[in-house]
Amino acid sequence: MLDYNLLAIFIGSNALLYLTVHIPLDIITYNSKVEKTKTGAKEYPPWDKSNFVKIVTVLSSLVFWSFFLFWSILHFLNWDNFILYFNFDIPFVGIFFQIIGMILVTFGTVTAIIGRVSRGTKAISWGIPKSLTMKGWFRFVRHPLYASYCYYFIGLPLTMFNYLLFPLLLGIIGYYFTAKYEERILVKEFGEEYIEYQKKVGMLIPLIGKKRK
Repeated sequence: MLDYNLLAIFIGSNALLYLTVHIPLDIITYNSKVEKTKTGAKEYPPWDKSNFVKIVTVLSSLVFWSFFLFWSILHFLNWDNFILYFNFDIPFVGIFFQIIGMILVTFGTVTAIIGRVSRGTKAISWGIPKSLTMKGWFRFVRHPLYASYCYYFIGLPLTMFNYLLFPLLLGIIGYYFTAKYEERILVKEFGEEYIEYQKKVGMLIPLIGKKRK
């Protein structure tokens, strides 16, 4: 197993980079008048997935953010004994899985940062955008921010080998269906333009999840 101090520095650095980019841009987006209002939201298809999908999406997000933002701080304050109690190791090969996990976490941070910068002030969760974003990281995946969650949800459990984090894997299901729901709205809003985009770009993984022609 890798040293916990090293892992705390690694995870804390990723969280800090994420926040440094996202907080200013989210404030600008929130205050922006570029987005359409949601007054016509009733015209769009309702979120009709089961309660299970909704619950795992919310709970996985809460677990992720709680750990991602605060574990490093708790660790250096020596207040994380309860969390580390649920850690385990796989002899001989465990460190290789941890390295894979760290690569995925790093890729999640890169995807989240570049995807957020590429998106600019557009955010379908805060209002339907007037135009599509197909530049930057959107050339590789249609939902960079949701993709970053999926990479984190795999990478963090592998990095930490902690039983408390493995339920994050269920969150991938939640964000997949969230992305599918938003795409129904985008198809309704932009029609053939978005359908053609779906045919060229993967959904959450580059080259994978393209819409069949």
